[in-house]
Amino acid sequence: MERQPFEWEESDIERLIDNKVSESTSLDYKRCDALIEHKKQTRQQIISEMSKDISSFANAEGGTIVYGIIEENHLPKAIDEGYDPTIVRREWLEDVIDSNVKRKIDGLRIKQIELKSHKPGRVIYIIHVPQSLQGAIQANDFRYYQRRNFKSEPMEDYQVRDIMNRFKHPLLLPVLTYKVSKDEPFFIEYELVLDLVNKGVVTAKRFGMDMFFPSFSAPVIPNYEHKRVVDIKIFSPQEPYRKYTGYVFRNTEVLFPGESKEIFGPYGNDRLFYKIMDDKWQESYKWKIYVTTYADDMPPKRSEYPFSEFQKFEAKEK
Repeated sequence: MERQPFEWEESDIERLIDNKVSESTSLDYKRCDALIEHKKQTRQQIISEMSKDISSFANAEGGTIVYGIIEENHLPKAIDEGYDPTIVRREWLEDVIDSNVKRKIDGLRIKQIELKSHKPGRVIYIIHVPQSLQGAIQANDFRYYQRRNFKSEPMEDYQVRDIMNRFKHPLLLPVLTYKVSKDEPFFIEYELVLDLVNKGVVTAKRFGMDMFFPSFSAPVIPNYEHKRVVDIKIFSPQEPYRKYTGYVFRNTEVLFPGESKEIFGPYGNDRLFYKIMDDKWQESYKWKIYVTTYADDMPPKRSEYPFSEFQKFEAKEK
């Protein structure tokens, strides 16, 4: 949509529904009863849930909450009954957020939308939450939250520290996804797509990445001879394999805040394919890919990706 969420009108809400725009890490739909007291929900529970949602969006990449949409399986189905603006007031929403979310969030906006076509006299509300540039945002239970898998989940200590460090140095994080490229009788081949994203507010002047795969099934990197591919020893004796194949990437270009660099993928110079043979299928449950990122004076950040997050295990039954 051309308009920003805090500029939406009733017609924009209708388009969300008509186009079946799914909930995501930056968009959340809630029915009207999310802000209404009833037998199973007290006023304090309403306030607590709202503070968690605000915290989760601000600590991630920002997002929008729409109060007044009926959703099913994360898809918008219809506009709800709406609110009486004399009972659920915009000013009350502002007071709840100001009083229950610690650190004021610059740029947070609340939009009241009149339902002129659907329910004259009734309204729904949009709360647009920008990414916090003031540090981690705390909910009223003294915990920090982040949006993940359509929910507000408590953050771990290292995640809070990452947010606190947004102003000190770049925050370079890997984004790793996959797709099935071949499904053969004796194996499945995956293409792994990897982007490095600067999620901080400081430009990365030099950055790099080490990526390591279990050598039981070595990756296929077309035209990789110009890369530095090495074997290294096991990270932890608890793991079931003894060797990894490593891919080392270094870059002297800059990466501005919010920008990404494709390391492997269909639009870059390099693609990465990983073949899992049937006789290794059960064992691959335990495999992991390790990625360590570097950027200027940023402390090295290591991420782990279990193969169970990538594979469609139900496709192979033993």
